[in-house]
Amino acid sequence: MLMLLRTARHVDRTGQKPLTAGELAQLVGTTKAQILAYENGHQVPDPPRLRDLAEVLGVHPRSLMNREREPLWTVADLRRASALRAQDLVDSLGISPKSYRRFEREGIVPGRRPRFLDDVSLELGVRLAVLERAIDNVPQVSVRRAQAKVLIERMVERYVDQPGMWKGPAAEDHDLLELANLYGRPPQRTRRVLTHELGELRQIMVRLKREQVIAEYDRDPNRQQQAYSAVERWSYIQAREVASIPRRLEDFHRAAQPSDTWQVLVDLHDASCRPEGPWAPSILLGREGTMQLLPSSLVRQQFFTDMPAAQLTTAGLKHVQRFRELYAALYPGIRRPRNTPGRGNAAPRPMPTADFFFAIRGRPERFVLPPFYFDKLSRKAARREELELRVSPTLTVKLGPARPSATFEQEPSPSDDDHEGHPAQ
Repeated sequence: MLMLLRTARHVDRTGQKPLTAGELAQLVGTTKAQILAYENGHQVPDPPRLRDLAEVLGVHPRSLMNREREPLWTVADLRRASALRAQDLVDSLGISPKSYRRFEREGIVPGRRPRFLDDVSLELGVRLAVLERAIDNVPQVSVRRAQAKVLIERMVERYVDQPGMWKGPAAEDHDLLELANLYGRPPQRTRRVLTHELGELRQIMVRLKREQVIAEYDRDPNRQQQAYSAVERWSYIQAREVASIPRRLEDFHRAAQPSDTWQVLVDLHDASCRPEGPWAPSILLGREGTMQLLPSSLVRQQFFTDMPAAQLTTAGLKHVQRFRELYAALYPGIRRPRNTPGRGNAAPRPMPTADFFFAIRGRPERFVLPPFYFDKLSRKAARREELELRVSPTLTVKLGPARPSATFEQEPSPSDDDHEGHPAQ
């Protein structure tokens, strides 16, 4: 690729004679032999040299990489394709060298850094999906999944079929401690999540054993035959679910949010704040520091006049739907997402009604109050009080006591246009 760009592309851009290997070497401060070694694939240029070559040839550093192998690139390959050293990312991300090495070599995302993957993808200039694929390509990730599979299968045999009240794996279980070490997460955190996963398998086992009893002891041959088929079906489901746990835990630990940012995701989900839907005022969702921690891949934030508001992205909605049960196990004291029709047996909590929507004059967007404010409104209304919610320095939402309805008052401000359509920071 380097030879092709040195000869053909340079001519296309300047109309001059193709660069010789010696001329290119002189321009980037190396030897002709070194350039030929790069071109023949005997050596790989380090990031600073790659950056110099790309600048001389007028291309992106990624163009000098072997693009045929791009689907197999690891995080280190992506970094080199961006002409960055590991230390460059350590400095720009504000992370310790040890934590970054662990991320690049093992695919373990540092804890308590909810925006980490978004920040890395921004520094590398790639989409988040490309970065996630590169993480999956890290050899140690595949090794970890294989090791986790063995550990989980042993704990399934040890705990799922155990009679008595369900307690999950023992806190001192050796396999549990090893699994926590594999994922780089505290044992208590790993135990909570795994207790949920094994508990789901236990419920599958209950159904399987029920059908086994019918298949073996029922007097009706037709019911026996149906039960035999059900046993095969539940056995398949059980095996499939066991096999899916390592990947699900890997993805969850990679993308899991702290409790405060997870609560914001839940409140946006319950307010139906998703693409093409309404927005929720940020001040009603969380503290400013919490809102700043939210990954832009999961939550879109924007100013409307001087009111910051948020809504889930498509990826954010999928994140809530996919990991809601694991979060419930991890953070039992946090409000859980509202049940949606057709999901689970619990009755769904009510959707926000039109009474709780409001608008800003001159803007087409709709805004909604998060459902957890409904209870506060009900208590205020019972005392025949008016509830006022200040959603920005100049905007107030008033909810009357006689009928749950929202009116919007906008105080004029010379800076109303300052934030018009600007993303929230």
